[in-house]
Amino acid sequence: MIYLDNGATTFPKPDCVYDAVDRFNRTAAVNAGRGAYKAARAATQMIRDVKKELISLCDARGQAEVALTPSVTIALNQIILGQPWKQGMHAYISPYEHNAVSRPLELVRQRKGIQVHLLPLKEDLSIDLEGAARQFAENPPSFVCCTAVSNVTGYVLPASEVFREAKKYGAFTCLDAAQAMGLLRLRFSELRADCVAFAGHKTLYSTFGIAGFFIRNGVQLDEVLTGGNGIKSETLTMPRYMPEKMESASMDTPAIASLQASLEWLKTQHPWEKEAELTPYLVAELKKIPGVLVYESPDGADRQAGVVSFNVEGFRANEVAAILDKEADICVRAGHHCAAYIHRFLKDKPFDGTVRVSFSVFTTRADVDALLNVVRGIDREQLKGIDQQILRGNC
Repeated sequence: MIYLDNGATTFPKPDCVYDAVDRFNRTAAVNAGRGAYKAARAATQMIRDVKKELISLCDARGQAEVALTPSVTIALNQIILGQPWKQGMHAYISPYEHNAVSRPLELVRQRKGIQVHLLPLKEDLSIDLEGAARQFAENPPSFVCCTAVSNVTGYVLPASEVFREAKKYGAFTCLDAAQAMGLLRLRFSELRADCVAFAGHKTLYSTFGIAGFFIRNGVQLDEVLTGGNGIKSETLTMPRYMPEKMESASMDTPAIASLQASLEWLKTQHPWEKEAELTPYLVAELKKIPGVLVYESPDGADRQAGVVSFNVEGFRANEVAAILDKEADICVRAGHHCAAYIHRFLKDKPFDGTVRVSFSVFTTRADVDALLNVVRGIDREQLKGIDQQILRGNC
């Protein structure tokens, strides 16, 4: 199998992650923060150590705390639904946002009567910073969220510049770093974000089950989820202090152990350099193939992570993905990638989305060449024998 769907989740994981999960499951998979016995204390200390490593990764010492969650979708829901929303407030998001941002905001719009605006794009689909400044002046923002890296095109958005303008109006700013944490060098002091959400199973190379968010010191959120966390269990309310008020339910300690291992492993890796080597090569070679449309980062290779979307004339995106799977056991993603807005601007409706290729540090030039070989010779005859339900599917 040639796995090129790392934008969904990185796979495989480094061996140290598998080893950590197996070792922890066999020796210390107990509830943290709920017992005085040695194993429980060790699990609690492991969680503290992981939070310290995350703080170090983002140079956030003395500036932020880390709340851990089971997924980045839950983290973003907590951030968005935890805002003090009132009717008529203005929220802004980029058109590149994932549904983990746009759907919670749509829920708030329906329930609270807020207004949700898309940040403007230039003709090349880059963020129009001057246009955003005009939008903010006309309807001052209460909340602004940007993804750090588009999970559809790999575009590295100018989020900190957007947040700088938003802060002139006192807006709450949120960075979705699901596709960036561990890949980009994110320094908390330079981001101008009140919260930064991350996913463990993507560019941090840990397993499913662990994610979270950084929250700036002094910033408060209303709790969305409540329940047991081993703190003041005799009371019926969550603790009032951050980040503990955001952490209900038993922690997935084996998943956190995987993150501890991957954070240590990442110190020896250079993910951006690997992706920066393969991405321009794939883009250049795809553009040479007749009938192939490539959706590049508008700001060029220097601001494109290892995510490339393309389409082939005469084929739906799902059909291309099915052929890649059938002919060479190549795994790519096809469809709308849980990012509804940006596809309107890509104008990919005739293809029902895009074919997305996404890299990791384990991707090789040979993997890319194998994909290119199939795309160069793609033919509708190759669709024979493929389950029609697969061809009709869309994600």
